[in-house]
Order: sequence, then structure tokens, then C-alpha cells
Amino acid sequence: MKQKKLEKPDYWLVMITFLLLGFGLVMVFSASYYKGLLNYNDSYYFIKKQLIAAGIGLVIFFIVSNIRYTIYQKLVIPFTILSILLLIAVLIVGTTANGAKRWIQIGSIPFQPSEFVKLAMIFYTASIMIKKQSVIHNFKRALIPPLTVIGIICSLLYFQPHFSAIVIILCTTLVIIFCAGAQIRHLLFLFVASTPVLLIILYTSDYRMERITTMLNPFNDPTGSGYQTIFSLYAIGPGGLTGLGLGNSIQKMAYLPEAHNDFIFSIIAEELGFFGGAFVIFLFIVLIVRGIRIAMQSPDQFGTLLGIGIITLIGVETIFNLGVVTALLPVTGVSLPLISYGGTSLVFKMMAMGILLNISRYRQVKKQKRPLKVTSNQSISHI
Repeated sequence: MKQKKLEKPDYWLVMITFLLLGFGLVMVFSASYYKGLLNYNDSYYFIKKQLIAAGIGLVIFFIVSNIRYTIYQKLVIPFTILSILLLIAVLIVGTTANGAKRWIQIGSIPFQPSEFVKLAMIFYTASIMIKKQSVIHNFKRALIPPLTVIGIICSLLYFQPHFSAIVIILCTTLVIIFCAGAQIRHLLFLFVASTPVLLIILYTSDYRMERITTMLNPFNDPTGSGYQTIFSLYAIGPGGLTGLGLGNSIQKMAYLPEAHNDFIFSIIAEELGFFGGAFVIFLFIVLIVRGIRIAMQSPDQFGTLLGIGIITLIGVETIFNLGVVTALLPVTGVSLPLISYGGTSLVFKMMAMGILLNISRYRQVKKQKRPLKVTSNQSISHI
């Protein structure tokens, strides 16, 4: 049997991914050099680590872009088991930072398992929803099994605690389930049933309630819970249309915490202004549109659901990050994909982009038929 010729990879996806990656490296250096000098006596401390992560990410990007995406359907069970084991390991031997135990220290390298888990849950949900197509309208048989596994994962994340990762995984997997053909009334039932649980978790946690009240009015506690949000707005406000200039941020001078990580967009807006921030948002919009198009052109349903899951993950994290820095959402530990400082996040996001690029190589492109041309020496009867 003759093998189908592969399409060319989606060069728009490659270009946008590399633009975001390169732009992120520039901004990580700009946002972190003062902190690196102050804390480690090395202005290049953070950018050197990010460059190493970017190099590893690029290698993984090119490797997985040449591995057929269907292989992940066969690796679902090992990846799911590994996810559970890693999350258990975090609770036992994980390192604590900022009141949360989310990292495993591997030598001198901190590894955040939740980044791997996000991708593994996309593989799992896309795969199991393919198997449930014959009973997709049966709530118990189609939705209860995947939701049980997702619930176990979210429970382990709760004990870290990592509430933002729980919300991201739930949003991503529910979009996949919806696109797989689940009935809207079943999804509405899940939403209604889960809302009281989420509210109980919210109201029984003082720091989560504090973040909600801080979002509504950060100036109630300007030196405490509202500090990050206030200085994020102080960074965005003076940027104007064109910004203060690359490298000229004031708030990164030990004023805004996590300026190179969760709040890097604030520094982008301060240094490059409205045009710089709008350019970044535009790149993410184009990336999401290209991702959806690649997913819709996939030759099989697994490729479609996998592509939708990956691009939903990117979109949800982007919305969360931008919402936090502009005080529209409570402060969470969600980084800006491909741009914020963070080795684990960058490596797995590059892996996700490589998988999406591989899906694009198998896409079914509808080719337009060219009209027949009639030369002066031809008659209609000759055609």
C-alpha cells in the first residue's frame, strides 16, 4: 500500500513559535538582569538558565515534530501512571517555595511535574474520548471514567496546593470532551454539580479569599496582598503607546516581584508600551487561530482532539496570565507561555508546539481545482 505523502509543516506555526520564544528570551533578560545582579552578583544568572531550557526545548521541538502524533495514543497509560507517581513524589520529596510544594529538585535543576501532567491529561482525554464515541451520549459510560482519572489528578494537585493548575486542566479537558461530541446538558450538569465544590474550596481557604478581595480592590492592602497587583499596574500605566524603551523599566528594580516570570507582561507594557503589548497579544491570537486550523484539518479525530487540547492549554494560560497582570483575575502562578521565565514550562510548551507541528504535516488540505484554459488553437470539442 502506497504511503500518503506528507504535507509541508505549517511554517506560520514555526514562525510564530520562534518569534514568541525569541521575544521571550529578550524580555527575560531585560526583566531579570537587575535581580540577577542584586541576588546572585550575576546579571546573566536567569537568562543563562532560560537559554539552556530554550536549547533543550528546541531539540525536543524538532524531535517530536518528526514523530507521528498517533504514538501518544499508545503511550496514554504509561503517561497517566507517571503523572500520578510524579504528583505523589512531589508531596513526599518535593521542595517548598512561596508556601507551595510544586517542585522536585533533580540535582541543581528544579522540575515542576504539573507541566508534564497538563500535557499528559490532554493525551489521556483525547484518547479515551475516541474510545467512548459509541456511547458518547451516555453520561455514565462516556464521562464518568475520564472524569474519575482527572479528579484523581486534580486531588493530588490540590494538596500541593496548585489551584491554578487544577482550573487549567479542567478547562482544557472539558473543551476536549465538548469537541468530542459530549452533550451540552451533561456538561452543564457537571458545571452545576462542581460549582458548590469549588466554592467550598475557595471559602475554606483564607489565602484564596484574600486573593479574590485583593483583585476587587488591591489598594485595601497596598503593602501586603495587593502589592504585586498595584506595582503591576504601576508598570503598565506609564508605558503609554511606545513605552519607556527596552531595558528602561523602573518597576523591575526590586519593586515588582516575579517581574521576569508571572508578571513579565507588565514589564513588556512598561518598556514597549501599548504597541509592544498588542504585538504579543496579536502573536498569541494568530497562534491560536493556526492551531485550531491545524486541528480541524487533521486526518483523524485523535489528531483533532489532541490539537484542540494543546491550543486550548496555550489559550487558557495566556488569558489567565494577562488577566492577573491587569487585575482582572486573582493572582495565580500561571506564566505567559513561551515568554515567561521557567525551564520546565518552556520545555513542555516547546514539546506541545512540536506535536502540533507534526499534526500539521498530516493535515488534509483541500486543493482548489484550476480552471481549464482554452488556447486560441483549441476548440471546445477538443477539451
